[in-house]
Amino acid sequence: MDYEIRSTRTEDIPGIVNLYAEATKLMHRLSPAGFGERLGEPIDVKKEQESFSQALADEGTVILVAEKDGEIAGFVMGVVEYHVDDLVDAPYLTVQYICVDERFRRTGMGKALMQEVERWAVSKGITNLDLMVWDTNTPAQSLFRKMGYVPLDIRMGKKLKGK
Repeated sequence: MDYEIRSTRTEDIPGIVNLYAEATKLMHRLSPAGFGERLGEPIDVKKEQESFSQALADEGTVILVAEKDGEIAGFVMGVVEYHVDDLVDAPYLTVQYICVDERFRRTGMGKALMQEVERWAVSKGITNLDLMVWDTNTPAQSLFRKMGYVPLDIRMGKKLKGK
């Protein structure tokens, strides 16, 4: 492994936002027809930097980065959930984002980020994780299945015609 997985520092936020911006472009391409139009719009960099900075300051949020040669090459962000869920016992960790620079995909970096966020959760006494993965994102589904994740539900949508 020629990268380091570590806790995020404030100075990492611009690199995280750059990865997030690239991930939204990918999500736009993967969106089912008629959905995800907003993902095709440029992100508000300042707003996203503020959002990630606030998340970094929240004790119930974990943001880990994969750093390679001084560059943020990937990150994972999870939020501790305390509400009751029909399928997952609380508290549990919801992985909100996992993004790996396309140059480093299929190198084990995504798996390493997930393993580290799992270790973080266990260190906090959390034994359940959940995440959402798009139906069209088969590489991510494959990774998560190999790591022992199982589908819990299926989210469905329909575009209605307005008057």
